[in-house]
Amino acid sequence: MSVSRPKLLDPELVPTPLRERLPHPVEIAELTADAERRRRVVVKALMSMWARLSNPVLTSPAERGAIVRGTLDELGGVFVKLGQLLALRNDLFPTEFCLALAGLHDRATAFPPSVARRCVEEALGRPIEDIFSEFEAVPVAAASIGQCHIARLRQGGHRVAVKIQRPDAPAMFWRDIALFGSLLKPLALLPSSELFNWEDALWELKDIVTEELDYRYEAAALTTFRKKLRKHRNIYVPQVFSQWCTPNVIVMEYIPGVFMSELLHTKETDPDKVLRWQHENHVELEEVGRTLLQSLYRQMFEEHLFHGDLHPGNIILLRDNQVCLIDFGSIGRLDIDFLDSFHGYMKALAERDFENAILNMLSTSSNLPNVGIDSLQAELLNAFRTWHRKTLVADLPHREKSVQALGDYMQPVLQRYRMSMNWSFLRMNRAFGTLDITIQKLLPMLDHPSEMKRYQKGARKRARKRAWNVRPSTLALIRHGAFLRQSEEASLAFAQATNRRRMQQLETLRYKASLTKMEFLLLSVMRLVQAGAVALGLMLVGMWLGRHLPLEPGPEWLHGNHLDDSIRALPRFAWWEGLLALALTTQAFRSTGRVAARIHETAR
Repeated sequence: MSVSRPKLLDPELVPTPLRERLPHPVEIAELTADAERRRRVVVKALMSMWARLSNPVLTSPAERGAIVRGTLDELGGVFVKLGQLLALRNDLFPTEFCLALAGLHDRATAFPPSVARRCVEEALGRPIEDIFSEFEAVPVAAASIGQCHIARLRQGGHRVAVKIQRPDAPAMFWRDIALFGSLLKPLALLPSSELFNWEDALWELKDIVTEELDYRYEAAALTTFRKKLRKHRNIYVPQVFSQWCTPNVIVMEYIPGVFMSELLHTKETDPDKVLRWQHENHVELEEVGRTLLQSLYRQMFEEHLFHGDLHPGNIILLRDNQVCLIDFGSIGRLDIDFLDSFHGYMKALAERDFENAILNMLSTSSNLPNVGIDSLQAELLNAFRTWHRKTLVADLPHREKSVQALGDYMQPVLQRYRMSMNWSFLRMNRAFGTLDITIQKLLPMLDHPSEMKRYQKGARKRARKRAWNVRPSTLALIRHGAFLRQSEEASLAFAQATNRRRMQQLETLRYKASLTKMEFLLLSVMRLVQAGAVALGLMLVGMWLGRHLPLEPGPEWLHGNHLDDSIRALPRFAWWEGLLALALTTQAFRSTGRVAARIHETAR
């Protein structure tokens, strides 16, 4: 197969090792496909978790988070993805609980080398020796979806990482999603189900699994990000070898650098060693931290898609402050309407315009409270101002004034008003929160509003650079001295439009809040009707049993009392009449549920 020579990482950027590479053997186990046993294990583990969480002695959110994390980590697969979704919900759960779940990493036993070899040969349609001159049989890492092997391409001699999907992964994941969906049905009857928005969570889970089970999505993301991030200062994305990529195999450039997780661990245990390594490789950790943060801003607001999981294990350090990003299986995409509100939110934060920031944030909310919107805004404004005062204190550590810390102040307000945030907002917040693990170590004194201003300044500079290609009509205006006057008029018109937009946002929020109140009342009526239907059905069953099942001989205390008399006084009806009434009652219950769902969907 004839292919153009790819442009790979410059060998001069490969750093010296930070520490001696020790073998980390991955546990290998045979594939199993016992679906019924898996169901029993899942149900038993979840019941055990629920019993432990019900212990009244547990009061710490961190302890509860540790219990949930341990259970989901043990179950693996879809349940790890579910835990990562729950970790986004810092609008519902305390930060300590979310942080415990954010540490979930998908680890699993590897499948045997013979199975891996067969999977590669079936996917690529030829013997493995025809493609790779070297192929390490033992994987270097394994997860519930697949595992990674190091190899060398026969054509070109490039060293590559080969990700191979587990043969049983699709069946296992979709089986677990079906099980999770069945467990959601009783949860949907709870009063707090709307707040948790379980249906949307299930949709998000299906969307994540659909993409992660097809490696072509990750190959396309690598190609896209490699093109878009080429202009980002000091950011590198590995080359993907598309000709060797299939739905269950992906081949990409191997990057021999130092993982950020390795550096942060060594920095705590042996800081002098890290300083020597920095000197040898010309690396300034503060510069690296700013590079990562500025790149994430650009990904969101200029590229409209972003790496959704920038934890330290997905960041590789190179020489001269260069950084490589890997694992593009979790990608956030943004629609223009949402991006407009979120960009306004971040811009307002940078300018300390907290009222406008709150308006933009609430406009992305998936539901508004059924109480006054003005009181909610007032409480959120106090939370923003408390966070801002923290950002002004230079000596405070980063964790007390980060974007994640702002969520800590907002969370009790949102929970009190029974609000939940848009999933896109939560994914973006999670992207910042995940990167915060690195930022708080590299830039402990970072002031986020100032860093946002730095980004805004750079974005304006890049916009001006793109605008150098001016039209002839614009050049004519410049010659006649009319360009400056038109610019001033445009600036005034923009300011007026911004003010109008802000007022429209406020009116829209108030209108949405009134819809939420109406929805709340209608749904309350629907629930009362459903409860009445259930009560009527139980009464019909009781009447039929009371008339057709004799009570004698029975307990002596039952004879002659009011219960016995009441049962005997029940009206008589034929069995078919009872079945008909019960069927009509069931239909009323289901119809009311459909109406309630339609009301909920229309109000959104």
